Amino acid sequence: MASASPSPAALTAVPRRRPATTLLRAQLVTAVGDGCFYVTFVVYLVQVGDLRPAQVGGLLTVAWGAGFLLTHPLGALGDRIGLRRVTILLSVATAAALLTLASAPKPWLVSSACVAYAIAQSGAGATRQALLVSLVPSTQLVTVRAGIQTAVNAGIGLGAAFGGLALLSGTPTVYRAALVGDAALFVVSAIMLTRLPPAARAPVRTGRGWDAPRDTRYVVVAALNAVLYLYMPMLSVLLPLYLTSRTAAPRWIVAAVFVVNTLGVLGWQRRTARRVITLAEATRAIRLAGLALCAACVLFWTATATTDPAVTTGLLLAAVAVQVAGELRLAAGSWCVGFALADPTRPGQWQGVYSSGVPLARAVGPAALTTLVMVWSGPGWLVLGLVFLATGLTTTLAVTWAAHRRPFQRLDPGAT
Repeated sequence: MASASPSPAALTAVPRRRPATTLLRAQLVTAVGDGCFYVTFVVYLVQVGDLRPAQVGGLLTVAWGAGFLLTHPLGALGDRIGLRRVTILLSVATAAALLTLASAPKPWLVSSACVAYAIAQSGAGATRQALLVSLVPSTQLVTVRAGIQTAVNAGIGLGAAFGGLALLSGTPTVYRAALVGDAALFVVSAIMLTRLPPAARAPVRTGRGWDAPRDTRYVVVAALNAVLYLYMPMLSVLLPLYLTSRTAAPRWIVAAVFVVNTLGVLGWQRRTARRVITLAEATRAIRLAGLALCAACVLFWTATATTDPAVTTGLLLAAVAVQVAGELRLAAGSWCVGFALADPTRPGQWQGVYSSGVPLARAVGPAALTTLVMVWSGPGWLVLGLVFLATGLTTTLAVTWAAHRRPFQRLDPGAT
């Protein structure tokens, strides 16, 4: 019978808590750079990199597609030579890509740097997740991961403010300085990661192949998770385009969307994660996430039915609040499932497969969602909402199917 969740003081007393704190701080540092990067990146590519908007869209699809393909191999490499080592190397590679992007004189070098950045970031997402498995007791994985996500969102918000200042200047020199500053933060993060103990490495298994991609049940769950993570390009790409061109809301609503999202994650992500202890609770959270994301899509559609700016703004803010509720539950449920169904002795492989859904969503999401909603408008929102709803329901069945007859001892990522 599971006991109650430990208090914050008890968590701090865990001997292996300090390495997890180091990882949190390292990700907080890079998140500040990421926030600045997200705000200035596309503008930099168009105004300084001499790329047309259509070329930028194609480049991002190719770059994140490459990241998707290499996420698992990089995670497996972490199992082979050490997760800490690979994470540090990927942080340095990200810094190198950013410096190349800042100094590249030709479009093909800019494009190459973008692809390298996406690959390094995708791989690091997997190895950092795998590091958690080796650093944190299994009963605290979801709670600690929620704390990291909260810190990351805070860092992105701070970085976005710096990015906004760069946009106000509008000069190539300031844009390049922002990229150089981002690169410096990744170097600082790499140095911080050297403090992790050697014990953070996953045990090497010689003579074993890539089993994770052949784990059909786990791959199916990961694929469904990738569909739900389409909310990310919906928030970052689709909504800014849709809100400014298809609704009567004032333009500042785009900034308000990100403020509401950030505050929601900062305020409630850890609280939500504490309620997700078992796989049953994780699948329930994912079902509710699918329902909430569907409801948010319907509200976004409804916002186009009025020409009153005040009413439109109210509907949009309500939609974003519902979307955040879905995002919080999806994150907690997804983490629990991804940890619980994975082989804990080779976390790089399994987290590589599961984490590959993020670059996949980033690769196909912008083009797919803008085509669906910007062309079909209201019906497009309805289709997207039904996709979220159906995927959330299907994930419950897939997780139940995947949880049976696992070929290894599963982690228990929530209960103590």
